[in-house]
Amino acid sequence: MGLAILLWGTSTVIGQNNCWVAPCEPNACDPCAPCGATGSPFTFGGWIETGIYVNNNGGGSDNGPMHTASNRRTDFLMNQLYFYGEREMNTKRGFDWGARADFVYGVDGPSMQCYDGTFDADWGLNRHGYAMSAYQVYGTLGYKNLSVMVGKFIGKVGWEASASKDNFFYTHSYCYWIEPATHTGVLATYSVTDRLTLNAGWTAGADSGFNNPDNNSTVLTGFAYGLTDKATVHYWINAGQQDTADYFVQSLCFEWALTKRFTHVFQYNLRNDNAREGGRYSSYGINNHFLYKLNEQWGAGMRIEWLRDNGTFGYITDDPGDYYQVTLGLNWNPWENVSIRPEVRYDWCKGATPFANETRKDQVTGGCGVFVSF
Repeated sequence: MGLAILLWGTSTVIGQNNCWVAPCEPNACDPCAPCGATGSPFTFGGWIETGIYVNNNGGGSDNGPMHTASNRRTDFLMNQLYFYGEREMNTKRGFDWGARADFVYGVDGPSMQCYDGTFDADWGLNRHGYAMSAYQVYGTLGYKNLSVMVGKFIGKVGWEASASKDNFFYTHSYCYWIEPATHTGVLATYSVTDRLTLNAGWTAGADSGFNNPDNNSTVLTGFAYGLTDKATVHYWINAGQQDTADYFVQSLCFEWALTKRFTHVFQYNLRNDNAREGGRYSSYGINNHFLYKLNEQWGAGMRIEWLRDNGTFGYITDDPGDYYQVTLGLNWNPWENVSIRPEVRYDWCKGATPFANETRKDQVTGGCGVFVSF
């Protein structure tokens, strides 16, 4: 579920001829191409994102669990050097086809790869944490209101995305990290009405590739419904066999543009992994984004979150805990292809000690990301 690089939230695309449409609407324009563009059905583009993040602990090599794909403390990093090419599909007149390929290199690369030797796992991985990912490689076929996507594509569960253009904040929420980053499989989408869209398909598990050596098999299904012209609800489930566990993850997201300037996004996530040889991992949480457009160049945001991690598999730490975070951030867009995103963040945990090399229950962090599209 994408946002495009945002000035203020889910219904604002920066610097694209005032094409301000909700990102999940079927007719939303590509955020990296001018609205209403005609001519070749093929589009190419990309971006580069760099940044730095630090914490107040004065020690340790990272910023604690689940901040960014690379949590290295005080290092200036290239998060993403991103390229994409797309043949856009247009089924308004009947049958059509499309395709898209996205490749990324940087410290975010490993988190956008498939896992355990499948497809692009460990492509170019070096000791500094940089790697390449074939983030998306898929084709589409469509007729009128029905389309079918086949290949590796962006994870549909949740609200944030791995691609940096799709997020307001430089760092990620905890909810983001219990979602699949990508799916490989088949997904059908049917627009029942202008307000209701249904989705159903099959995937080779979460974050897995085409070869699927573990024979993962999961169902991916969901819907989007426009309650009003300014409010939309999204619901997704991904469930089935993942490695040696019965896997289930769901997400409910509610986007509401209360005014032309203010948008609220509410998200609820739940994930369960029941290992067949015994043991159970479960995590669930609530995440809120409050995004406000100050003017054409500035936006302000607040993210407030609680997530319960029951431990067991050591997904965050080996101990259960309740995780909380509040993030305050700005988006400054001095030019249409540039976004500068400073933020400050406070995290604390009840139960576990995940910060400062697992010695502290809380920490303050801050940093800034710079995004340039081309």
